[in-house]
Amino acid sequence: MRTMRTPWAAVVVGLLLVGAAACGVPVDDEVRTVDPAEVPYHLLDDDDAAVAPGTALGAPGPRLYWIDGEDRLVSRPTSSFCSKTVAGVAENILDQLGDGPSEVDLGSGLGTALPPEGWLEIVAIEDRTAHLRVSTDDTIATNRVVLATAQTVLSLTSIPGVDQVKMEYDAEPLQVPRSSGELADGPLRHDDYRSLLADPSEPAKDERLRRRHLCPG
Repeated sequence: MRTMRTPWAAVVVGLLLVGAAACGVPVDDEVRTVDPAEVPYHLLDDDDAAVAPGTALGAPGPRLYWIDGEDRLVSRPTSSFCSKTVAGVAENILDQLGDGPSEVDLGSGLGTALPPEGWLEIVAIEDRTAHLRVSTDDTIATNRVVLATAQTVLSLTSIPGVDQVKMEYDAEPLQVPRSSGELADGPLRHDDYRSLLADPSEPAKDERLRRRHLCPG
């Protein structure tokens, strides 16, 4: 039987409930970035600065999440890139997700539920929240919506300085599914998809954004 495929936006709007007002999230096309000098929470500390209690040295920075043969999420390092801001790192993450797994990862049996590059764009990163806009009508299998959302949320919240994700479509916020299929009534976090991880005990990210996280690889 063929899997029915429908436009991503139609799946989200049809399957998922459109929320109320946009809560003040900017809706123009300009990506808003933050001057590194104004980044809060002591982000962008030097690599040799004191590490927050409970955070292991060498904790991983940004990662990409792909799907194995059992529909579990597996993390892999990003390809090399360099950015000046958290928003720039997030844009690179979305671009690499859109490109799909590397040849090596494909050969290892990893895949993706995501449409091609350009299906999501960064609107802003504010208060450790990545605001995303669904910006394409590329098709996605209806039964892959949870996995596609999980890939996006897990990858973006692996960035030090990003703890949660909100999505919008047509200038309205979207309620999107957690791993259980239940619609979330607020921002999405790493823990909303922990049950889908191939390794639920994988180490926590470094909570402080360090210069090596802006130019990984």
